[in-house]
Formats: sequence, C-alpha cells, structure tokens
Amino acid sequence: MKDKEWVIKNYDDKTVSELSKKINVSAVLAKLLINRNYTTPREATLFLKKDLGDFHSPFLMKDMEKGATVLFDAVKANKRILVWGDYDVDGVTSVTILIKYIHSIGGQCEYYIPKRDDDGYGLNDRVINEYIKSGINLLITVDSGITAIEEIKKAKTAGLDVIVTDHHECRDVLPDANAVINPKRADCSYPFKELAGVGVVFKFICAVEMLRTKCSHIEAASRLIKLYSEFIAIGTIADVMPLVDENRLIVSRGLTAIEKTENIGLAALAEESGITPSNSKKKKISSATIGFILAPRINAAGRMETSSIAVELFMTESREEAANLAVKLSEINKERQHLENASLNSALEKIHNQCDVENDKILVLEDDNWHHGIIGIVSSRITERYNLPSILISFKNEIVGSSPDVGKGSARSIKGMNLVQALSSCSDLLQKFGGHELAAGLSIMREDLPDFRKRINDFAKKAFENVSLTKTLDIDCEILPEEISLKLANDLNKLEPFGLSNPVPVFSAQDMKILSIVSIGDGKHTKLLLEKHGYTHTALMFGTPVTSLGFVEGDLIDVAFNIDVNNFKNQQSVQMIVRDVRPSKIERDIISQHIYTYKNMLSDSEASVRAQDIPTRTDFAHVYTVLRELISNADEESEHFDLYVPYLVKLISKKYSVSIPLFKALIVLDVLSETHLIKTIDSSDSVSRTLNCKQITQPQGKVILENAPTIKKLFSKIKT
Repeated sequence: MKDKEWVIKNYDDKTVSELSKKINVSAVLAKLLINRNYTTPREATLFLKKDLGDFHSPFLMKDMEKGATVLFDAVKANKRILVWGDYDVDGVTSVTILIKYIHSIGGQCEYYIPKRDDDGYGLNDRVINEYIKSGINLLITVDSGITAIEEIKKAKTAGLDVIVTDHHECRDVLPDANAVINPKRADCSYPFKELAGVGVVFKFICAVEMLRTKCSHIEAASRLIKLYSEFIAIGTIADVMPLVDENRLIVSRGLTAIEKTENIGLAALAEESGITPSNSKKKKISSATIGFILAPRINAAGRMETSSIAVELFMTESREEAANLAVKLSEINKERQHLENASLNSALEKIHNQCDVENDKILVLEDDNWHHGIIGIVSSRITERYNLPSILISFKNEIVGSSPDVGKGSARSIKGMNLVQALSSCSDLLQKFGGHELAAGLSIMREDLPDFRKRINDFAKKAFENVSLTKTLDIDCEILPEEISLKLANDLNKLEPFGLSNPVPVFSAQDMKILSIVSIGDGKHTKLLLEKHGYTHTALMFGTPVTSLGFVEGDLIDVAFNIDVNNFKNQQSVQMIVRDVRPSKIERDIISQHIYTYKNMLSDSEASVRAQDIPTRTDFAHVYTVLRELISNADEESEHFDLYVPYLVKLISKKYSVSIPLFKALIVLDVLSETHLIKTIDSSDSVSRTLNCKQITQPQGKVILENAPTIKKLFSKIKT
C-alpha cells in the first residue's frame, strides 16, 4: 500500500447552499458541480442538460469548408478516395464512420491502416505510391497526418488531392494539403480544442452533410449522431479525451446507443466481451466499460496484428463473420496481456540498472526484444507505479526496411510535463516524434540514446522544478456514513458520463471501524464491512487481496471511495468501491513517529542509538517467518509482492504474542535485503516495500547478520 496524499476539497457553505436551492439539487451534488467549475446556476444547468443544441458549427474550424468541398466534389465526380487511419481505437473508429458515411452518399472509398510490423507509424511513401498506381484521386487522413510534411508533399506532387483531419499537437510548419483540419492549429478559432480524432471526423462529415443537404449544423449533428454515436463515443473514451463540452454530448448519446446497437460487429464484440451476455438482462454501459473492456480488444488488433480486423468487424453484415472476428479480437487481446505482463516484469528489473531512480525525473528504458505494440501500455503502468513520466524504447527489428539500430519508443507523462514540448527540445536526436501532452511516440538511433536520456531528464527537472511529485488522490468531499445512500447514488447519475475532466466522484469517510474482512474473487479482491455512528456499509476493494490490504478487524481507517449500486435478486443496495485506505489520524501519527525514529537511527548524524532499539536475532526470525508465509499465500502468478509493513507488525504480534516496533521491522527488512534473503524491488515509500516473490530464499547455514552494513552502522552509533 503506497502512501498517497489525499487532497480533500473544501467548500464555501453559502455558495453550496445557494446553488443547491436555485437548481434544486442536494448539497453533495452542488459540491460536485462546483468542483467541476460549474459554479453558476446557468453553467450547472447546461452541464446537466446535455442538449444537442450546444454543438458548435463545424465551419468554425479552420479549413473545414475547404475540406468538405473537396470531399463533396470528389463524391459527385465519382473519384476514388483512400482513407488513411491510425492503428489505435481512435483511428479505427475514425476510419469506420468516414467509410460508412462516404459509402452512404454514393462515394467510392477504401481504407488503409498501417501495420506496426511493416509500416511503422503514420503515412508511408511506399504504400501511398502503390495506391497512386491503382488510381486513387483523393487521400484523407484521420487521426494522423499533421506531422507528415514530406509524405504529403510527395503525394501532392504525384497529383493527389489531400485532406488532413487530425487532433494531435501541431508543429510550426503544417502539411501543404488541400485542407488541414485540426482544432489545435494555432490559427484555428474553433471553441473546443479537445476533440478526439474521431470527433474531428464527425465534425467533418457534419460539414459535408450541411453542404449536401443545405441543413443547419444542429440538424446535421442530430442526423449523424444517431447513425454513428457508438463509434464516436468509443474512440473519444479510448483516446482519453476530456468528457466536457461536445465530447460530453457525443459520449452520453453513444453509451446509450451501444446498449441497443444495431451494428452487428459491435454487438458481437460486446457479447464476446461479456458486456451483454446471452440469456441475460443487458448491463448498463459506462465509460469504464469501454475503457477497460471494449477498447483493449479493439486496440489489441493494431498492437499485435492489424487494425483492419476491427474495421472489418464493424463493417460486416454477416453475423457469422462478426462472431468469428469478435472471438479473434479476444484471443489477440489475451496474447497482448501475456506479452504486456512479461514486458512489465522485464522493465521493472531494468529500472535500477538503466535509470538513476533517486534523481531521474523521467524513466528512459530500452530493450532489444520488447514488442512494439505493447510498450505504450507498459510505459503507462511504469508511470502509474512511479508517478514519473516514462519512455520505453524497443530496438526489436520489426518494421520493413528498418535498421536494428533504430529504436521505436512510446512515452507517457504526468501533469507538469508536456511530452511534445519535451521531445521537441531533443528533436535533433530523434528520427521522428509526435503525440499529445501526456502520450507520445518517437524513433531514435541507438547511438543517440545516452544523450537523449540526459537531455530529456534535464528538461524534466526544469519542468518539475516547482511541481510536487507526490502521488495525490483528489477527493470531491468528505461525507458521513448516513449520507451514503441509494438517493445519493441516483443523484450521481445526473453527472454521467464520467471520464477525464469529469471523473467519477470520490468521497472520503473518516474513522470507519472494520467489522469484518473477507477475501473474494479467488483471493484477488477484498470485501469489508465498515461501521460508524451505527451505520454499516459494504466496501469492495478490487485488485487488492487481504494480504496486501494491511489492516485487521477492529482497526479504524479512513476510506476514499466511489459509490455504486449493487443489484442482487431484484434488490438494490448501495456499496462503497474503495479507491484508497489509510490508518485513522491517531494511527498515522504513531506511524510517523516510528518513521522518524527509523530515519534518525540510519542517518549520518551523530545522534546515538540505544542497544535495545537494534533488532535481535529473534526479531529477524519473526519477521522472516511471517514474511515467507505472506508471500507463499500471494498470487502464484505474481512476480512482485507489495508489503505494507505495519500489517506485517500486526501479524507478528498475533502469531507470537510479542510486539515488535515498526521502526525495528523496517530495519529488519533493510538487513534481509542486504544479506540477499529477500530482493527489494522498490522501497521508495516510507512504510511499504515491493519485493520479488521469486527471490525470497531459505538460508543455507547460518547468516551472519552482524556483517550487514546497516547493523554495523547501528552498532557504531551506540554510546557507551
């Protein structure tokens, strides 16, 4: 259990009361609206209303009229059109809706999505030349193209018309296309800059529809959102776009449409994924359903094989083909998960060899064998674990014509460091780069990697100079146990859909007593029964086994949680979905005192150490024995074990009826690591240790603990 800083929002009672009364909502819902910056009755009402009339005219976007005219004229002239997409979910859904729309208005259209192994990222001269020879007249890029200056120049020289639709960060020079449609252009005054690639395509086809039928932008949006909202929503959620403004309108309708989709392929994928199981009442589809269940399966095709599988799934009219393709995507996703876990373990092992963990502000890791398709996911997991930006670079020679000395990298960042700016500062060392503020890709020569590692870290250190890197958990508000109710759960539905910039509300409750702890889900999850003021609530902690929770029955804890409704045998009950737990304030103060003692004993100061504070051989035996028992009961497939040391202390007390102070237990773990009886992967947290499960060893003969550097240091500080 890693320490997180809880940031609990405070409110002005008068402001909350006024908003609550004027729009007739509860005080808790008013707080949630205020925390999302909807502070006036008008702003709050518009946010809750989700009216299609709030869509902006597509012609407010730079080059939109040019692009829509070029496409409309091409369709009328019966010209052959090629849609060039990206291999992620945003790219797949962008291709899908543009192809479907062009076909619906009588256009000749085909598509191409690059293959990671053959083509790499973005436009490819070799492939474009093949299509030119086959008679293509118009090239339209979706979710890509904004940095393809040379490729588009060559395409134009060869006689192609080119329309770029994209949403990635722009550079100083734009492609010389017939139209460059991107709300992030510096000279674009479009009022909403955070559309996904598929959102830009949606605005593009709205513009064409307006030209074609002479309708208003609201009429065009209403017509096309009914046809394509499922795919626009999936792409927007998968690309982690903020669910505000137009994205909120798109996703709210898309989620509803997915539940009753008429698209054969999407329905097959939903059923194969367990979202709409056969002979069962359909479950409510949420942003999380898309982000964690559907999107990874669509993404897996582009990561492991070809995204064309996903496009074919969404275009097919055959139920049999749809079922087969859905199964294939699930199988590819399982293969992706296996590779991802293996690569994550490999990356964790490399961190201490390739990075200066104490000083680096961005973790740059490289390997010759990582699969290009999964390094982005692994980078995300490394960044989440260390709360630092990370870049994973693979020199695996997969791309046709590529050199084994050219590495492909994927980067993920945290708030405070813009990856595009960071990579721009090292552009002379890179073959290619592009992306967003928090996610980017790059190519680099092996010989330039040392200089790149140094320079990107220099940039990161400046970027984070005045930024705290402590991992935080933002909490909307503290509530009392009696406020946790079905009524509140129903109120929260008004805020949906949830996602970036409109997260699922997080609440906190203080000093809750643990009445029971039960292991569920084959030991992978934990169910708690919590009580305060006579109110009891069920709390579920997913992904955390009892052994990693760190608490026992009777403990007082603070809980950060989401509110959920459990439906069981036609009965509804409210439950807490735990985001984080921590000891109550009294317990935290005691732990802080022990940490101070521990650090003071091991410091280089002249402060003396008492002999009775140095762990005895019995202390070592107790810690080691209980630690082995904990690890033996952990998930057999896990390479690592997260140990919350105060929990270890409680288990020792329970097993041996003796009390070992927390500071002593921390010292014992340091010494066990020094003597190679355990292998510590990470000890950056004050009272937590991440251990390698496979490298806790049975002592061969007597271990001379007194020779450990920590023990020697402690004995040297005893004052006689």
